[in-house]
Amino acid sequence: MSWNKLSIRKRLLLVMMLSGLAELLILSVAGFYYIKSSQEQEMGEKALGIATFLSNSPSIIKMIETKQVGTLDTKLASLTKAVGATFIVIGDSNGIRLIHPSRDRLGLPMKGGDNDRALINGEAYVSFAKGSLGHSVRGKTAVFDNQGNIIGVISVGYLLDNLQERIEPYLVYLLCIALGVALLNGVLSNYAYKRFRKTLLGFEPEQISRLYSELDTTLSTIKEGVVSVDHQGMIRIFNTRAAQILGVQDKNIINKPLSSVLPESELNQLLSTHTAENDIDLLLNGVHIVANRQPITVDGQVIGAVSSFRPITEINELTRQLSQTQQYAELLRSQTHEYRNKLNTISGLLHLNRIDTVQELIGQESEHYQQLISQLHQNVQEPLVAGLILGKIERARELGLTLKIEEGSHLSPLPSHIQAQDIVTILGNLIDNAFDASKALDQLNKQRPIELSVSDLGNEIILEVTDFGAGLPENHAINRLFELGVSSKADKGHGIGLHLVKEIVTKYSGTIEADNGPDKGAIFAVFIPKDGIQA
Repeated sequence: MSWNKLSIRKRLLLVMMLSGLAELLILSVAGFYYIKSSQEQEMGEKALGIATFLSNSPSIIKMIETKQVGTLDTKLASLTKAVGATFIVIGDSNGIRLIHPSRDRLGLPMKGGDNDRALINGEAYVSFAKGSLGHSVRGKTAVFDNQGNIIGVISVGYLLDNLQERIEPYLVYLLCIALGVALLNGVLSNYAYKRFRKTLLGFEPEQISRLYSELDTTLSTIKEGVVSVDHQGMIRIFNTRAAQILGVQDKNIINKPLSSVLPESELNQLLSTHTAENDIDLLLNGVHIVANRQPITVDGQVIGAVSSFRPITEINELTRQLSQTQQYAELLRSQTHEYRNKLNTISGLLHLNRIDTVQELIGQESEHYQQLISQLHQNVQEPLVAGLILGKIERARELGLTLKIEEGSHLSPLPSHIQAQDIVTILGNLIDNAFDASKALDQLNKQRPIELSVSDLGNEIILEVTDFGAGLPENHAINRLFELGVSSKADKGHGIGLHLVKEIVTKYSGTIEADNGPDKGAIFAVFIPKDGIQA
């Protein structure tokens, strides 16, 4: 199994156990050799001390001078045993053994080849050599007569094999410690794994790497700007789209304070308020945006905050397109409903064999539409606007209301810089608001028509819609009606249409007025200059 296929638990276990075991083995071996070297040096110094002591003994000096071979064997054997040495060997000036643990080796030359410094230079020293008894550490010193002449050498030694046997228990002890620490590392690695797994949300390192790559690619391709900060207010994410929207040119802003990059941003406040904010209007770097903000919470603690946003111009365009689609769908639905009723009526009359009544109904309907279409064709020469008005008239009939086009209304083909879709959006939203206001009236007051006026006879295109509903609330700031999400209606889902109307009117450098009429109801008037420069 490859390393990448192992879980993080197994990786931690292997790394901690193997690294810990290797380190402890190295330390154990190094400790063993340190102890061995220290013991050898200690034994050598001890041997040298004994040899120096014996070199000053008158009996030893006399024995060497008289070459009395083996005369002190018994005493030196007792001394050897007492100090724990392996041997005490005494030789004459030629290195011939006078004292040796093995009597059969008396009178023979001393082994090891390390006598020259004592017999020639008169030194006292510690040496390591192989003699007749094996490898040993030795303390050697020259023996002098009363005139200061070198007359012999004394060698006190400890076999290294015996020293090895004394040290080996330390090595076993160190190895047992190493094994115990390796097992402890296993326990610690399991604990660390559990902590890491909780921190990493159960993901393996390769999964985190893949998720990061996917996130980075995703953030680079989405149309929303995304900015996130950590608990210290340092930028952690600032995607390409955010830089484009806000006009940020610096490409190295990660890990910089958000306050230094976007001083107007209040995203850092979420770190203390812990409150999400949705669809809020902001002005950052001179760009009007709509943003959503959310604190980032892990285990109940806020560790950062994130914001996604888009320019309000894009949202307005999407809202406008959606509004148009809804209007077209509503137009088709109302016409389908109206004609289904008439077709059902005609079908019933045909079954009753009332052909004359069918012809009369068709004639009336045809005449009604002919007059209406003729009026729109003559007075409203913009096809999209005429189609909208026709559809709204049918929708009013379906709701039990009346939409009346004021006499004298006129709309020529629009100037090139004014889009017919924008006029459709303005009229559609104003008329729909009038429908909503009139639907709440009783049956008697519903008979009062909603009035629509369209004029372009002067230097402005004037669009005016008047209803006879409850009017605008007196305690409601009229200017706020055009803010996104603000509505005089209590129901949710309103507060978009008038805001969209305001944006389009501003786009063409026009004005919009809203007020209560003299006889209840509300009046909305839009003025768009024909020669205005598009904002």
